Amino acid sequence: MEYIFTQCRPVSCMHPIMSSSSSYKSFHRLLHLISFIIVFPSIHSQSSQSTSALPTGHLKPLGSHRPPDVDIDELNEVPSPREFYEKYVKHGRAVIFRGAAKESPGFKLWTDEYLREKYGDLEVRLEGKREKGSHLIPMGDKYIGRSSIGHFIDHYHTTNRYMVSELPTAMYPEFFVPPCLSCGLFRDRLVEIDIWMSGGDSHSILHKDAFNAINCLVNGTKYWKLIERKYEKWIYEAWEPDYEVGGYSEINVEEVDMIKHPDIAKVPWSKFTIHAGDCLFLPSTYYHQVSSAGETNLAIAVLFAFQYREYDDRGCNETEPAFTPLSEFDVVWQWPGHGYMTMGHHDIWETKDEMLEAARENGPIRFDKELFRGADTDKLQEVQEILDPEGKGYLTVEDINKLDGDTLRKYALAIEAREPSNTEEYEYTYVDYSELKDVIQILMDRDGALTRKKFILVYKEVLGGTKQYAIGLFDKLTRDTKRDKVLPADIEQNLEYALEKYRLLQKIYPVPPGEEDLVKDEL
Repeated sequence: MEYIFTQCRPVSCMHPIMSSSSSYKSFHRLLHLISFIIVFPSIHSQSSQSTSALPTGHLKPLGSHRPPDVDIDELNEVPSPREFYEKYVKHGRAVIFRGAAKESPGFKLWTDEYLREKYGDLEVRLEGKREKGSHLIPMGDKYIGRSSIGHFIDHYHTTNRYMVSELPTAMYPEFFVPPCLSCGLFRDRLVEIDIWMSGGDSHSILHKDAFNAINCLVNGTKYWKLIERKYEKWIYEAWEPDYEVGGYSEINVEEVDMIKHPDIAKVPWSKFTIHAGDCLFLPSTYYHQVSSAGETNLAIAVLFAFQYREYDDRGCNETEPAFTPLSEFDVVWQWPGHGYMTMGHHDIWETKDEMLEAARENGPIRFDKELFRGADTDKLQEVQEILDPEGKGYLTVEDINKLDGDTLRKYALAIEAREPSNTEEYEYTYVDYSELKDVIQILMDRDGALTRKKFILVYKEVLGGTKQYAIGLFDKLTRDTKRDKVLPADIEQNLEYALEKYRLLQKIYPVPPGEEDLVKDEL
């Protein structure tokens, strides 16, 4: 059994290189025209066919293939933890809690003005409003993909900015967790708390998440479409590397191509609306697509893990389950609002359970590369110092049972790959190393030298980077902050030095099986 694996959310976007040269644009306009001429006859032929010959829902939004026909329970009161487990969690069934979010102080407090004044200096993570399809990661006042809450509030109504972030812990007291999670094992398995905020008109892809979640809407309206996991074989799941947890469909949810994806016609689905004040329990097994509306759309997602077959209600008899401030829970991954964000890390208690299972089945766990996949010698030593401070060289069942939350968190941070967008150095992975190197070489070949002004412009407009990083890179190319021109000798001597961080921190994206030759051709 392997107990080391990385849970990643697909939050980084690769982006195509763009060129400002007129010849490049003309060339691609010509290719587009040629493609149009070639395919036009078949398009014309198809359009002349009777529309009745096309599959129902073709090139229409997801769900147009058949009416929604899977009911979702709606409750006006939140069930007890045991009832919640027996009826919904155990069977992976979604349920709506109408009005449950209204119990939180934040439901009334979290206006734009209040958030700006009280939490304006805290940082949040940004995405574009369209997931998975756009390479445009918004620039915040901090750096790419990171903004202060105050700056976000000032701009999110007029720009393509969508807050998808861990909730800063300072905001925990103003959000109340529903009673169904307030005691028993549920209480100990809150993994992460996320905040989603936009100016409306945001649309997700069809996807499923790594954890169970209770999504509570504070402002706005969300339109949900759900598909149960048992229909996964018909939703055209996109390829992802083994370490990714969750999944998403390759279909275009706004215009489903029923000819290319005919099995969608077989898929039963659910449709419902979540209003401000409502909460939804969304099992990790459900695929879902969400559209957000309203001048302000703000939601909190409580992510929790639960893999047990039997429910343990310890602590539930001591106090009556009630809406409880989030600040009273020991959430596995908490974020203070500055520095490295822990969004997307694994559930440490599941890791502990897997270690226990392995030790019970195979005996003490020893520290070797075969067991701790991908760890080099230095990393193995770091892991052993965290988990085995006595230096025995192995872990028994007793040793593993003694591992507490702080130790397991240190271990997870040491062994798991860091998601680039969680870091302050995101730009080193966002700006593609190979494209950056090619662009510099193209400009040098064309002009014989590279001026500071032109390089900053190209770095920003073509590669999507920031002025700050462009200046730093230019200074490394010249090794002289006062020079305004890069010469061929500078490139020969300093290029690899200047690009070192881009190369070292660049995330390696595995290639889907069968596409290796295509990637080589592109390069």
